[in-house]
Amino acid sequence: MNPKKIFFYLSLMAALCITACSDDDNPIDNENPSTEGEALLVLSEGSFNGNNSTLAQLNLLTDDLDKDYFRTVNKRGLGDTGNDMLLYGSKVYIVVNMSSTIEVIEAATGKSITRIDMKADDGSGKQPRRIAPHNGKVYITSFDGTVTRIDTTSLIINGSVEVGMNPEAVLVNNNKLYVANSGFGYDNTVSVIDISGDTMIEETKIEVGANPVNLGSDSQGDIYVSLMPTYDESGNIQGAGSFKRLNPATGEVETIDEVESPDRFVIADNKAYIISNVGGTTKVVVYDCLEEKLISENFIQDGTNISNTLYNISVDTQSSEFFITETDYITPGSVYCFDKEGKLQYKIADVGINPTTAIVVR
Repeated sequence: MNPKKIFFYLSLMAALCITACSDDDNPIDNENPSTEGEALLVLSEGSFNGNNSTLAQLNLLTDDLDKDYFRTVNKRGLGDTGNDMLLYGSKVYIVVNMSSTIEVIEAATGKSITRIDMKADDGSGKQPRRIAPHNGKVYITSFDGTVTRIDTTSLIINGSVEVGMNPEAVLVNNNKLYVANSGFGYDNTVSVIDISGDTMIEETKIEVGANPVNLGSDSQGDIYVSLMPTYDESGNIQGAGSFKRLNPATGEVETIDEVESPDRFVIADNKAYIISNVGGTTKVVVYDCLEEKLISENFIQDGTNISNTLYNISVDTQSSEFFITETDYITPGSVYCFDKEGKLQYKIADVGINPTTAIVVR
């Protein structure tokens, strides 16, 4: 979702925000619940400025569910607006946007190892957004227009580079860092950064269209970008979003017209699973990156109805399971686990407000 639109909705509805609880705290199992992995971690953003982000854990061996797992383990809250999460090695890195922190926890236990403050030179919060790993480092975009590098052994910040306005997604491809500079619609570029040496150097900016937010890549090295709609000061849509392919070798950008109004997406086995919002209805469409064609108008094949807005999609490449989250921006949303055929495996109801990222820990 475009952050400006999210914040607009949340501001309008803040006075109505309530926390709803499910009568059933256990996941709804289908005939073939997952047996791979030990635990599923689900990060929920919480409400904007509500300081109520949560990290839930579903034990995949026992089906025990703790919707506030981080607090249970660490006896404190996670912070304000948990925006992204990454499993890398034995650690989980949680990007907490409005608190301007990176929470680093043990993947096996959930215990906090450290909390890294993300501060600008003047002491203000950098507002970190998204994270990507490479070669023993993690790279984090922040709304102050920078990418920060953290060494995963020392857990110390050891590099930074300026990019465009309000950078969102970050992706490593062929020892280069690609950064979507959204600018809330006032930027239209993807930064290309050389990370082969000790210093991060921005090589170029490639114009892709207004409000690039999400990135992915296929096995050929092509990079895919979803551009979100742009809005005026009243929250009215000015320009529709689009899905594009960027050739890193030539810098050529091509619009993929078959995909309408794209949002978050993941690429698995050279197929892009894209949340599409057309006429207020969200669904997941599937685009074959190698065949260069849309191969499914709806990934969900078993008739499962998700009534709220589809918020994010994650994939566990080892099990080929997809995790789709839904939200109404006010009350706790749910997480649906599907197999690669688009059939529901299980659902975790009311896991947290604005659930966003799910990862399997083994």
